Amino acid sequence: MHFIAPFDEFKRETVLHVQQFPDYTLEIRPLSLTRDIAVLHRWVNMDYAKTFWQMEGSYARIYHHYEKFLASGLGDSLMFFYPGNPAPIAQMDFYHPGLDEVGTRYEVKEGDIGIHLLMGPPTSPVKGLTTHVMLCGISYLFILGAQRIIGEPDINNTNANELVKRAGFEFVKPITLSYKTANLYFLEKAKFLKKL
Repeated sequence: MHFIAPFDEFKRETVLHVQQFPDYTLEIRPLSLTRDIAVLHRWVNMDYAKTFWQMEGSYARIYHHYEKFLASGLGDSLMFFYPGNPAPIAQMDFYHPGLDEVGTRYEVKEGDIGIHLLMGPPTSPVKGLTTHVMLCGISYLFILGAQRIIGEPDINNTNANELVKRAGFEFVKPITLSYKTANLYFLEKAKFLKKL
């Protein structure tokens, strides 16, 4: 039997942010261990996610990873939905770079937030959806108080590198982490707001 994190039932019904795009609306909810881990377990074990997420494994492994992460204070996790649809379409972890290995590879500033985005497998592809999910997540983090978003996609992940550039991130430098070689990108809040 798993320990259910405090307020998990509350998280299932909470909407944190809603953003309208030309053809649809997206909403962000907090990750709920009881609602979302089965979905994430399926996603991270798919071929497209294994190479760059390195999270594949059993349901118990994914559950305990997020149980620990949510309780750690190191960051949090967001789920993206179409309003009224119970199936999530994407997930974003955000974390404090100063408490992570990436923080040893650049000069961390107050207000820095790092992100990792995982899109669910498309059932019926929607043009521009991944970019809109990224922009929705970024907007929410800037509302929360982030001053700069940090991206560090694997140097070989062409799609992720193109995505952060489309979202407005600026390339800084390549970095070597213990588990990957990555490209470091920054997105400043002031520059992001100027483009809106």
